[in-house]
Amino acid sequence: MSLFGKTWIIKNSDNKLNVIAKLLQNRGIDSPEKAQAFFSGKLADLHSPALLIDLEKAAERIKVAILKKEKIMVFGDYDVDGITATALLYGFLKKVGADVHYTLPHRENDGYGMKSYFIEQFKKDGIHLIVTVDCGTANLKEIELANSLGMEVVVTDHHSMPKTLPPALAIVNPKRPDCPYPNKDICGSSIAFKLISQLAPDLMGEDAKDYLAKQMGLVAMGVIGDCMPVTGENRILVREGLKSLKAGDHEGVTALLTEAGIDLEKINSGVLAYQVSPRINASGRMDTPNHALELLLGTLEKAVTLNELNEKRKTMARQFVEEAKAQIPDPSNPPNIVVVKSKNWRAGLLGLIASDLVEKFGRPTIAMQEKEKEYVASMRSVNDFDITGHLREKAGHLFSAFGGHTMAGGFSLPKENFEKFMEQVESISKNNVDPKHFGGAINVECEITPEEITFEMIGKMQLLEPFGAENPEPKFLIKNAKILEIKSVGKNSEHLQIPIQIGDKSFRTIAFRFGQHLDKIDPKKLHDMVVNLETNIWNGNRRLQMRIVDLMESE
Repeated sequence: MSLFGKTWIIKNSDNKLNVIAKLLQNRGIDSPEKAQAFFSGKLADLHSPALLIDLEKAAERIKVAILKKEKIMVFGDYDVDGITATALLYGFLKKVGADVHYTLPHRENDGYGMKSYFIEQFKKDGIHLIVTVDCGTANLKEIELANSLGMEVVVTDHHSMPKTLPPALAIVNPKRPDCPYPNKDICGSSIAFKLISQLAPDLMGEDAKDYLAKQMGLVAMGVIGDCMPVTGENRILVREGLKSLKAGDHEGVTALLTEAGIDLEKINSGVLAYQVSPRINASGRMDTPNHALELLLGTLEKAVTLNELNEKRKTMARQFVEEAKAQIPDPSNPPNIVVVKSKNWRAGLLGLIASDLVEKFGRPTIAMQEKEKEYVASMRSVNDFDITGHLREKAGHLFSAFGGHTMAGGFSLPKENFEKFMEQVESISKNNVDPKHFGGAINVECEITPEEITFEMIGKMQLLEPFGAENPEPKFLIKNAKILEIKSVGKNSEHLQIPIQIGDKSFRTIAFRFGQHLDKIDPKKLHDMVVNLETNIWNGNRRLQMRIVDLMESE
């Protein structure tokens, strides 16, 4: 049994192949054509925005609003993808002289998506056109209300389709059954980028190309922050976006990295995922998402605010996760779908609670905040079990708001429907959850020997970047490692330094967030380890380093 109870799945055991060849084969890169597309995809290879059904209609309506000086409201979401999408569209429209405004819902007070009171307020404010980003597909009643009040709505979204679409003027969503757009895994910020790409040539002329290139960092943040597959078109968007961020094209992101003590030159998809995204998300989780949006729109002092909110978020999340774990009656045999709830939890931290319990118990998890009249929930799944689809089908009629993807979603549930909801959860647990979805697994590229761990190999491996969903940072298996020492490090001793020896070679390793498991590791025994490999540069010295993902005693 590994330290975290995971099954290790070795993806490639072909001893005839070297490490790099195994990595390519694991990603289905088995021809020169596929290698060309993977390594050399260009901006010219991006799909045409016109393939997104209704996008041209949406663009034309926005042009009319600009020409007639109509008031435009950009309505977004409070997570990284929603905030970056809002920054992209609002920033562009502001630059071309539109009478444009923005609204981001408050995660705690408003929840996900538009509400009727937003629509009523927009009418009072004289709004003519509402353009949603990263939301709107499920807002049937709200868009009906907007229409009845004389406003028009353009939806740009990428979430799952409900049975009945809202009566919007345009619905730009690649998941529409009638949408021919090839990339069904495009995110909200990417769709916003496609929309401004359609508008920019007419509204900006020769400046359009340079302007769009400098916005791609925001697109990369949305792709990584929303865990979209970093393959195909998304890979091109992230790669070009990282180039833009490294060049310092986006002052807000540069300020955020500076405040976090991160060298701009070191920015990659991992930095976006584990350093930038949590700070952007902390704005909406702990306060208002407007802090993050204002930073991305140029209020650079907000970088300090986001850093402070992120520190508070980490402390509070640790406390709530412990409270959630205590609600599981038998941790050795948790239910097929874990449901936890509390009046004390913040809505902004529910997703983190659910994610931690998925990691701990290997079960789909629903974390709920109990409010006066309803429950607000975030859900996370495991091993591609479609928790959103099953709940939409079985219990969709019970929710006042609902949305999400296969692996993650959220909803609002009136209190009077709680018992019926739990009955449906129990039904799904018994009839739809297969044990193969339990436990969780770590996909390991291949076993690697000490002789294969070289600067040259790591340099070639890094050509696979940017990493992300469906192109993960490679994990390797090393066997029979001798632990030379274990040292606790970090502010709260939450990490471990574990120098190891394999044969006659020694390596530095770091095990992030392993501190609580120190007493479970016997340094006198040999261990097999799943690791990431990296080059660490300190004071001009270059060293090979491993980051331990999981370990177990060697057989």
